[in-house]
Amino acid sequence: MNAGPNTVSMLGVRVSGINKAGLLKLVQDWAVQPGLRTIVYVNAYCLNTACIDTLYRNILNQADLVYPDGISVVWAGRWLDGARLEKLTGRVWLPDISKLAVAQNWGIYLLGGRLGIADQAAEIIKHKYPGLRILGAADGYFINKSEIDVLQEITALKPHILFVGMGTPMQEKWCALHRTAISAPIVWTVGALFDTVTGIEPLAPSWFNALALEWLWRLLRDPRGKWRRYLIGNPLFLWRVFHQKYLEG
Repeated sequence: MNAGPNTVSMLGVRVSGINKAGLLKLVQDWAVQPGLRTIVYVNAYCLNTACIDTLYRNILNQADLVYPDGISVVWAGRWLDGARLEKLTGRVWLPDISKLAVAQNWGIYLLGGRLGIADQAAEIIKHKYPGLRILGAADGYFINKSEIDVLQEITALKPHILFVGMGTPMQEKWCALHRTAISAPIVWTVGALFDTVTGIEPLAPSWFNALALEWLWRLLRDPRGKWRRYLIGNPLFLWRVFHQKYLEG
């Protein structure tokens, strides 16, 4: 479905050029309207994965909104189709979503991360935004609560938004598999957002972001874990975008 203006087809995935104001408006509407909506993000790693994982690619294209979470996707959208995409990371939208949830009295559930991380993130966010109703939290490995228990808890608590942070493409596949069993109006995949909130994954300094070098910050922080994603994945993504623009069709 993929709502939003300036939608561009990128490596077989429809990516929306929605801005933050548009995102907030959609969430405000979807949280109270009938129906089940799914929001997902993409960056270069996600789109590289979608090129070789058909199930994941199909899940992305069936989502109600796919927005850019990486500057490379923003640049690629402009290069491919002149689309003015906007990078919307969790740190960009979380404060506004939290304030909106307080104002609208929405309930939120956090699912993902290692044992205890979602609980810590919940406490930090609630402290920062008094009145925010975080109804529950569970780790993404189902250690403290089984998968069945988590699904039953979500059903009983009836959150307006379920944030799922299990990493790509596991989180999207999990959401797709269980979407009809999850009554939350909005299910939103968030990657490492809980790690960022708790400080386990430190935010890049502002000047890294200003120079569009957040990927380099992540690589320097974890070269062993991230070298393949960035040193191989980034050039591969550029080649695939080049191929789409100049060699396909």
